[in-house]
Parts: sequence; structure tokens; C-alpha cells
Amino acid sequence: MSDPSTPTFADPSADCTVTADFTLPQERLLPYVTFFYSIEASGPLSDFLYPEWGAVRFMISGNWHVSNPGFDDGGRQDAVLFGPTDRHGRILADGGKTVGFSLSAIGWHRLIGNAAGRMANRVVPLADRLGMEGMALRAQIQADRCFADSVARFEQLLLGLLDRRPPVGETVLAVDRALRDRPATTAEFAAGAGVSERTLHRICVDAFGFPPKRLMRRQRFLDTMGRVRTAVGEALGEALDPAYFDQSHFYRDFRDFLGMTPRAYFGAPRPLMAAAAEAQTKAGVTLSFKLPPPPEA
Repeated sequence: MSDPSTPTFADPSADCTVTADFTLPQERLLPYVTFFYSIEASGPLSDFLYPEWGAVRFMISGNWHVSNPGFDDGGRQDAVLFGPTDRHGRILADGGKTVGFSLSAIGWHRLIGNAAGRMANRVVPLADRLGMEGMALRAQIQADRCFADSVARFEQLLLGLLDRRPPVGETVLAVDRALRDRPATTAEFAAGAGVSERTLHRICVDAFGFPPKRLMRRQRFLDTMGRVRTAVGEALGEALDPAYFDQSHFYRDFRDFLGMTPRAYFGAPRPLMAAAAEAQTKAGVTLSFKLPPPPEA
């Protein structure tokens, strides 16, 4: 007998229209929240998500469902928390609207807490992780008149969390800064953070979700994807990160992190991601995957 909570979806429609709105958070939230977003689809769609640090999403109308390779509980995702990911996620929808926000690595650490490794590539009910029951917050967002009202609601909630929760520890910030410098080895990574390799491993898994080597590969790939995604008409080889030996080296990472070849990626219809990229550009939200600026000391 099938689980009655398991969502079913119609085949994606070529006629589906996707409308996307993005906006940056106010300055105090910039180190922790990368952007707020609202996505609305006129009918069934299928697309995929890039690896990200974490996100909070509310299903306002319709039926939206994200599954990650190796994890899918099959249940409804009305108010959910996405853990940090190191692979693509598949998104299916029967149309309707979803609203939410994406977190930076230290945004997860400050606003959600530790144990990112236990949440890696998972989607779970939001519950009260933001200091308010997720379904109650969803009901308020459903009643908002517009996206700007929801953004104001999110910002008020998140600023309150910043006031109540302790700042990110200096050691975690040091690891965050060292990762931005794109270390080539774990020894270089640990030295840049001023910690032992054993301590680095513990902090990376706990606060960032993945071991140091995986984080370094992930960031190298995403930095390149930021250029490839926006370098229309530019030869792929010219957009590759210098850390890649050649295109085949990049292709191996591409298949690992996105589960497909570059040819399949560039040839596939991406209605949601295309609309999101256009809306991000319009709102001044960077299309690259570079880490956001750290908080001031």
C-alpha cells in the first residue's frame, strides 16, 4: 500500500511559466542570509538545484518537493529546512508558489546551530528551529499581501535570532576565511585557519557539513560553476578554475556534484533556474557561488 503522504506529480509542461522574485537581505543579515526568494509556477515543472549551504522553504500553494540523491522521505514539504548539500537536488512541482531564503555556511551555524554534518543532503520539517513553529510561520506568510511583506517578516524574525543567539566563534570564522582563500591541501587549509588538521576536520563536519577535502573540492567546483553559468558564449576551458588540470578533471567533478555531464546540463531545459537567474541579475544578487562576506569583528 502506498504512503498517502507521498506526493504525486503530473508530467512537466513545456507551457509552464515560472515567475521569480529575489532580494538581498539588509546589511546586518548579509553574512548569514544570501537572499530571499519567491517562485511561482503556472503548471507542472521539473528542475534541479545546485549544491548550497542550507535553506528554509515554505510551500505556499500547490505541491513542491525536493529530493536529494540518497535521501527522500517522500513526505509533504510545507515548511522545511534544507541541510547543506554537496550534490544536486531534484525539484518537482505541480504549480503554485514557494517562498524562502538561503543561508551561508556561518548563517547555518549562527541561526540553525551546529551538527551540519548530520543534516547534510537532508530535508526535514522546520519545526521550531527559528524560534517559532514552522507551520505557524507558514500560515502567516500565506496571509501576506506580497513578497515584500514576507521579506519584512523574515528579516524581523532573523534579526531577533541574531540578538538572542551567541555570535559565531572565532575558530569557525577562521575556517570560513581560510576556505575563501581556496587552500590546495588540508595542511594548507589547517594552517590558514590556525588549527590542527584533526581540529579542522571536526569543525568542517560540524559547522560546514563536510570533511575538509570535500569542502575544498566543492568550493572549487562551485567557483567554476559561477563563471560557467554566467559566461555565455565563452569557451568552457577559459572559464575553468586554475586548480583544474584540464576539462576532463572538471567533467569528473561535474558528474560528481551535479549527477550529469556538462553536455546534459547545458542541453536540459531549466525553467526554474533560468527564471531564478534572470531575477537574481535584476535584483543584484550574484549568480556566482562565492562565499558571502564574513561578519565584521
